[in-house]
Amino acid sequence: MRFDKDYELGKQSEIDSLDDLSNFFKTELIHDDNKFTHFDFFSKDQKTFVELKTRENTEYNEQGGYFTHTRPDGKRSNFCTLYFDAIKKHEAYKNRNTYKKYFIVWKISGEYFYWQINHDKKEYYIEDQFADRGKGFKQNTAVVNVKEYALKRF
Repeated sequence: MRFDKDYELGKQSEIDSLDDLSNFFKTELIHDDNKFTHFDFFSKDQKTFVELKTRENTEYNEQGGYFTHTRPDGKRSNFCTLYFDAIKKHEAYKNRNTYKKYFIVWKISGEYFYWQINHDKKEYYIEDQFADRGKGFKQNTAVVNVKEYALKRF
C-alpha cells in the first residue's frame, strides 16, 4: 500500500533529519513518538514545534520559482505551492497569543524549505484536497498551500 510506504519513508526521514533541524533551530528538538501528534518535533522548553514533510521525486526550479514532482508513471507536474494538513495550522492558531512558534519544513531533494506558520492569509490559501489518506478510500481534507515566495531555505 502506497500510504504505508510513504509513512515509513517519512518516519525514517524524521530520524535522519533530527540533527539538521536541531542545528537550524538552535535548540535540542525532541522527536515526538506519538503517531497522532500534529508536529513531529518540539523543543524541551515547548516553545518551538516543527512538522517535517518529506517529498520524494520532487525538485525545486530556482529560476522558475516552482517545484516539479515526477510520479511513478513518469508524468511530471509543476506547482508553485507546498502544502500541509490544515489541522496543523489550527493547532498553531489556538496558540497564536503565546510564545510558541510553529514551523513546517519540507525536505525536497535533500534540501530543506520552511515556513513559520502565520495567520495573515497572504502567504497561503486553504483548499480541500480529495485523496486517499491511508484509509483505502478518497476523502476531502483541508490543506494549507504555502506560496513559493514565502518559503525560506536552509
